[in-house]
Amino acid sequence: MATVQGNEHIFSHNVIRTYNDDPADATVARYIAWVDMRDFDYFAAVVMFQSGTGVLTFKIFAATDSSGTSATEVKAHSAPTAADAAGDVLVLEVSAEQVRAVLSAARYVSVEMDNDASGDVNVVTYIRCASRHAYRGLTADVIA
Repeated sequence: MATVQGNEHIFSHNVIRTYNDDPADATVARYIAWVDMRDFDYFAAVVMFQSGTGVLTFKIFAATDSSGTSATEVKAHSAPTAADAAGDVLVLEVSAEQVRAVLSAARYVSVEMDNDASGDVNVVTYIRCASRHAYRGLTADVIA
């Protein structure tokens, strides 16, 4: 029998969001989405290469606002070109301290992707972890 309890443990302390990265030209480096790190201690990104030729760069950037002002690289994946077959997965993680160490006024982070061919497609999952305050529904359904 299915549970009727409404407990949230993972989703009340973390924000998890998945983005489909299917740009018109994947050979141009692009930021996937700027997200607010306020009240979170860690940020992780998981990229699954879906189709095409491969991943050239996979990096985490910090910025002072949600439009990417003063975007500064925090961390880069050491060997992203290994992701060249459908289903290959890459991961990166940074702490809020690492973000502030490279840009003291930083509050926002984003993943930057760059692929080998214009038609390449990725699926990118953002995970903001260790919320200072637990709230029900930090992670929610996203229906277009």
